[in-house]
Amino acid sequence: MYDLILQISITGFLGLSIFMLVFFAFRFRQCDVVPIHRQFTKALGANTPLTIFDQPLLKPFLGAALIWAQRFQVQSLRTYLRQHLDASGNPNNYSVQEYIAICLLCSLLTGIITFFMSMLVLLYLDLIVLMVLTVIGFFIPIFALKSNSDSRVRRISKQLPYTLDLIGLMMGSGSTFNEAVITMIRDQPSDDFNQELQFVLAEIDLGSSRSTALRNMATRIPLESLRSIIGAINQAESLGTPLSDILRNQADMMRMHRSVRAEKLSASASLRLMLPNVMILVAVVIFLFGPMIIKHMRGELF
Repeated sequence: MYDLILQISITGFLGLSIFMLVFFAFRFRQCDVVPIHRQFTKALGANTPLTIFDQPLLKPFLGAALIWAQRFQVQSLRTYLRQHLDASGNPNNYSVQEYIAICLLCSLLTGIITFFMSMLVLLYLDLIVLMVLTVIGFFIPIFALKSNSDSRVRRISKQLPYTLDLIGLMMGSGSTFNEAVITMIRDQPSDDFNQELQFVLAEIDLGSSRSTALRNMATRIPLESLRSIIGAINQAESLGTPLSDILRNQADMMRMHRSVRAEKLSASASLRLMLPNVMILVAVVIFLFGPMIIKHMRGELF
């Protein structure tokens, strides 16, 4: 009787905790921010890129998730998703609200699969396991988004000095900044950094100043070297310094920092290899002398 009362109390407490969590997380409606891709496309008069939420067959099923996502008021998570959607290039043109809806659907799907697998395989339902896997299902799309954004930022970091060199050379030969960037985009339209430069040109065409457009790019791409380069470009523009020289100097500094970092990593590589080498040496010693030690312990050596 005591065990039954304890189980009912624990189940009721868990149910109340889930209700309070859902109630406070989805209490108020949240305003969504249109992704930058859609803003530029709409401002230029072209057709707005479609997402899975715009597909006629999926709209009835995804509409409920969007309604729940509108009331999701965890602002820190929304800011986190916005930063990583911008850094990843957002190839699917999702807004923060739509991505939260995807997370909610993934969580629901994980919970349903866990429920049926538990009932079919284990023949009982563990509420703790169900809740843990449901929460993990919510964060699976977030982990995937972070992985994509981190890899894209690394690619931009590798490409950045070469792009700056080419833009600086073209400006040194008489091209303007916009003409040099247009040439870079035309030659390599699929490059990640060139795509960001295309957004910069679109902002300038829509009336923003070059310094504002570059600062917005630095906000989208969380790369310290890019922020320092953009700061140097804006300072050179205000002081009247030739921009081609600034770009080449920044590219040389980035290469120097990269070479210094490579030297540090190579110097620390020997220390990192010490532990595996010691473990391999111990394994070889055990393999060679292990049988002799066992025979000596048994008195069978002589």
